Amino acid sequence: MQMIAWILCIWLAALVGIWARVSYSKAMRTMTRFNCDTDTSPDAFNSLVAPDDAPAEYRGDPSVWPKVTIIAPGRNEGHVLRDTLSSLCELDYPDYQVIFVDDQSTDNTAAICRELAARYPHLRVLHHHQSPPKDWGGKVWAIQQAVDEIDGELVLFTDSDIRHHPQSLRKMVQLQHHRNIDLLSLLPRMETGGLIEQSVMLMAQHALLTLAPLYKSNDPQNPSPLTGGAYMLFRTRAYNSIGGHAAIHRQLVEDLALGTQARAMGLTVFTVGTRELLSGRMYEGLRDTFCGLKKNAYAGLRCNPIIAFLTTLVIMLGGVLVPVYLILAIMAIVLAPVPAWAVALMLALLVNILFFAHFERLRRITCQKPGSPLFMPLGMLFCIGVLAASMWDYYIRGGSVWSGRVYAHREVDLHATILTGEAKGVSEPGLAEPGLATPQHSAELSP
Repeated sequence: MQMIAWILCIWLAALVGIWARVSYSKAMRTMTRFNCDTDTSPDAFNSLVAPDDAPAEYRGDPSVWPKVTIIAPGRNEGHVLRDTLSSLCELDYPDYQVIFVDDQSTDNTAAICRELAARYPHLRVLHHHQSPPKDWGGKVWAIQQAVDEIDGELVLFTDSDIRHHPQSLRKMVQLQHHRNIDLLSLLPRMETGGLIEQSVMLMAQHALLTLAPLYKSNDPQNPSPLTGGAYMLFRTRAYNSIGGHAAIHRQLVEDLALGTQARAMGLTVFTVGTRELLSGRMYEGLRDTFCGLKKNAYAGLRCNPIIAFLTTLVIMLGGVLVPVYLILAIMAIVLAPVPAWAVALMLALLVNILFFAHFERLRRITCQKPGSPLFMPLGMLFCIGVLAASMWDYYIRGGSVWSGRVYAHREVDLHATILTGEAKGVSEPGLAEPGLATPQHSAELSP
């Protein structure tokens, strides 16, 4: 028993070091430095993208606010669309148009679109009827139907389940102009339901910001910037120069692929987070969360079974079992009150303090509701189940499933470019891959 106690002490001491390092890492220390809200100045960011490097005409606000085309695809989002699409149409910005792409919705989306199009003259609705070709992702294909309608110096791609603050577009255009950015991405504040769902999303945010902390993402030397599909504001000429969405048509994780493609082509890519300007509930309940996360879980690990096994082992030993260590140490010292178990108890208590304090800090930064860090072990166990299901889809079902569509891994690229750092699709600026001209689509524009 003494030997077991000392082995456990060694492991717990290692966990103390790991969670102390995670809690006070540069990623955590700098996270709030890349946060933009209504009162944030463009000069506020501790960034490698400095306005001093920009020509004088880019300093401050633009003399004339450029026209912006907003493209928002949506499939069966009728439960939130009236609220989210209205927020897009009520932005405090002088010159913009909104194009909503109804991607073969079967709910009440069409009726809501008719209602909103009658209310907002700058809203155009494209009813998209074609299923995507075998080698195209569904969202990318839907967006492609609207790219011919881009009319302005800037184009914003956003999701239809996101709520926009009235000042969001003005703040982002101001920041983009002031810092001379070609692609500006804004990460939204995530809204969640129950405490288990919140803990799962905290785990997902922790993993994402560990793999791609913003201070590294915004380094021009980093080939794999973190860009989110919820908000991607391009200069139109920059978007065209990388071949647009056609250049990454096989990428299921299209937002990361676009950022990687833009960085590879020498464009300036910059990402910030927000607590006020953008918000949305990515998934509705645990079932939807499970289905949504498993779409990209195994792809995020490069579809590598060894990495998946090691990831599962790390999550289990370093997260799920953290409170179990404390319980076992308490039971052991009651049954055998020896110094080794006393040391194990103190180390287990310290590991738990560091573990839950880290996620409480992350909860505050990401504006989640109180209480969710206490459920982190269950949330991590949930994530292990997500990864197992994602691997099942990949090997047994032959692909990934999302929004009622099955994407075979032989037809689309499921690998997340944030880990590979590979830019795929175009060989020269402004030239898309051969045979990837803008597709002819059957659609209706209204009004």
